[in-house]
Formats: sequence, structure tokens, C-alpha cells
Amino acid sequence: MIRALSRSFLIIASFSLIAGCSEMPMGPDSSREPVGDLDWLTTQLAVVNGNYVIQDLGTLGGAWSEAYGVNDDGWVVGVSQTASGEQHAFLWAEAGGIQDINGADWIFSRAEGVNNNGMVVGWGIKSGEGIRGFFWTAEGGMQSIAPPAQHTSSYCFNVNDVGEIVGMALSTSGNFNAIVWTTPTSQTLLGSLGGKASRALDINEEGRVAGKSTLSDQTSRAVLWVPQNPMLNLGTLGGSASEGFGINELSRVVGWAHDVQERRRPFYWDGELHDLGTLGGPNGEAYEVTDDGLTVGDSENGSLQMRATLWANGNGTYDLGTLGGTESHARDISGNGLIAGFALTEAGDRHAALWAVEDGGGGSSTVPELLDDLETDIRDAFTNGSLKRWRAQKLLVQVGIAQRKFERNKLEQAAKALSILIHHLELYELRGWLSPDEAQALIGMAQDAIDLMLE
Repeated sequence: MIRALSRSFLIIASFSLIAGCSEMPMGPDSSREPVGDLDWLTTQLAVVNGNYVIQDLGTLGGAWSEAYGVNDDGWVVGVSQTASGEQHAFLWAEAGGIQDINGADWIFSRAEGVNNNGMVVGWGIKSGEGIRGFFWTAEGGMQSIAPPAQHTSSYCFNVNDVGEIVGMALSTSGNFNAIVWTTPTSQTLLGSLGGKASRALDINEEGRVAGKSTLSDQTSRAVLWVPQNPMLNLGTLGGSASEGFGINELSRVVGWAHDVQERRRPFYWDGELHDLGTLGGPNGEAYEVTDDGLTVGDSENGSLQMRATLWANGNGTYDLGTLGGTESHARDISGNGLIAGFALTEAGDRHAALWAVEDGGGGSSTVPELLDDLETDIRDAFTNGSLKRWRAQKLLVQVGIAQRKFERNKLEQAAKALSILIHHLELYELRGWLSPDEAQALIGMAQDAIDLMLE
């Protein structure tokens, strides 16, 4: 199902290294131990310790483009300025590059989401109809979705693999109402929390929806809507407003919420709101979350520059970099770790971007082999019952860090990670959590790798 983007990219494809029942962390609190099975951790290490590289997807001939959605096959969708100055929806794929998918009768179009079956959704302005949501397929092209009765406009924002589309419609009374289209001609209005506006922004395979709604005082709240149930107010982080943007298959929701200082903070909701933190600045927003809890969005760094951000579910917060400029923004992450968004170039132009994990390669063959053997032996110790899961995870985190630091020629940092691993192993042996033979064998491999790095 997953296709490689190019020879320079390693797309995270299969993590069935250790069979077992997966556990979803209840909240990405960086102060706690990582949880979940070792398959989950393998995915995390590939993402966190992998070198995310950014690719400029170009434009449709104009000065700028922005990407909002990506699927597991690396299809990226968004909007771009054309050479004539119009704004058209685009689809980017490795095979064909950036393609204009604007319909013949559409004055303006903007693609917002794409599912794993190749259906693209968005909204635009169609001649003779006005503002309309649309769905696009390679076979049928761009087709408009009519608003429900007593509504004048429609907007589509995302689509699940079942083909259910979420968005909103403008009523004749001037209210924006959240909608789920189960088919292009069958829809459900989701209501509101008492205010005049609601918006459905993401939907999982079970039909659960994340979005926003206003209260009777017209302040905004992040919401979760479960079919056949009232809209659920997710609250704030102590401030006045919040909005929900993304939802995964476990119904975890991400977005932003004001804190007591009215700062706009990225959040993760699992029954309660968690502040994800930022890159050092006061504000940020989270836009999408995978089933493994990897979350992407934007946050300010210490210089108050907005940067595309990856929150690695308790394993750190990462600046994904730019195209040479000062800003970047992440808007979606696929199930296999591809990230779509946009960033400023060195010339200051805003271009759609795709982040993927680079296959680092290179380096001495001996050290990588030792590190691979360490990882394998730690996994074997877990499989045969010698190591508890969370203790194995602690060791694997340090091996992963050492692998990536070595590939980047940061030898002292790689050696430091292995020294921490040795300290853990000595403690495990002392407390009887690992047999002396197994502990000393792992310590020996780690020490050999350190010696080779620093010789």
C-alpha cells in the first residue's frame, strides 16, 4: 500500500518486528515513561531519530502554494497560485509532480484533504453555483457538493477512507453549521453548543468528528461529535477559547486552546486536555494526530518564529525546519509518517512542502552492525521474557539516538547515548531485572561501539 517517494526517502512501511497487542498512550506527557508495545516504539524511533528532510513541491506557476493533506501513498493536496494569478487546487505525487486539478467551471478551488483511496475534497467557487464543497477523483474529476436545504454555500474539509466527508454549510439565516456527508447527496447537520457557528474539520473511520463550535456567547470551543450523541465540549486550558482540528482512530483529538494567560497552546485530548508545549515561544497549534500519538502542527520558537512541529508522544518536540526561510507550517501527517504543510524559501516565497524520513546510510560498517545487534538482542530479551516492555523501551530509545547521531557524525553525542544505555544495564543487573550474562553481553557491545566511535 505504501509507495516509496524517491530513493532519498525512507518511508516508514512495516513495524511488525514484535507481535503483540498495541496500547495507545493516554496523553503525550513528556515527563512520563513512553508506553505502548515495541512495534509502536519502532515507529517512534524511525520518526524521532530519523532525519526528517523537507522537499519543495513547487507551484502551479505562481509565486506561492500551500499543502493541507497527505495520504499513505504520498499524495499531497493543497492550493497554489497559477501563472495567471488564479488560485487552484493541486495534487502532487512523485510520479507526476504538482498537477492542477481545478475543474473547468471553477473560478477558484482549494483542496483540503485526501484519503487513502485517492478521493480529494475541498471547496471553491463554481460558475453559476457560488461557493461549493467538492470531491475529486481521477476518474470523475472535480464535482460539487450541494448544500442542504435552507443553506446557500458548502465547504468540505476532510474525508475518511470510508468516503464520509466533513465540512460546514452557510444557512440562509447566516449561521455556519457543521456537516457530515455520508454520500455527496446525503448529509447530517451536527448542531452546535448553542452558538451561531460550528465546523467539522476531521473524521475517523468510525464516523467520529473533531471540530469547533461557538457557545451562546459566541466564544469558540473544541468539540467531539460521536454519531447519535450530543456534541461534546472539550473545554480549554483555563482560557477563553479552543478549537479542535484532528482526530485519530482512538478518538484522540488535537487542536489549540487558550491557557490562563490567553496564550494559544497546542493540545492533545484523551478525556482531558494536555498542553503539548512549544519550541520555546508562547503559542502553537496542533493539526493532526496518528493512531500512535504522533502529532504535527505549528509552534513558535524562542525567536517567535512559527515552525512546523512534531510532538513525538512523550519522546520530545521537534522543529521540522524550513525551505531556507524563517517559517514553516505542518498541516497533516499520514499513517506512515509523511508530513504535509508549507514553508518559506530563502527568497521568502511560500511553497507547499513534504517532510519524510531520509535514509541516512553511510558511516563505518562496524559501528552500525554493533548497534543493529544491540537492538536485536534487546528485542530478543523482551520476546523471551528477560526484560519488561518499558525497560526494553528505555534501552531502545538510547540505541536509536546513538544510531542517528552516529550517522550525522555526532560521535560524542552517540557515545553519550550508549553510556546512558550502559548505566541502565548496570542498574538492571544490580537489581536482578536482567541476568548478569545478558547484561554484560549488551554492555560489551555498547562499549565496543563507543571505543570504535572515539578511537
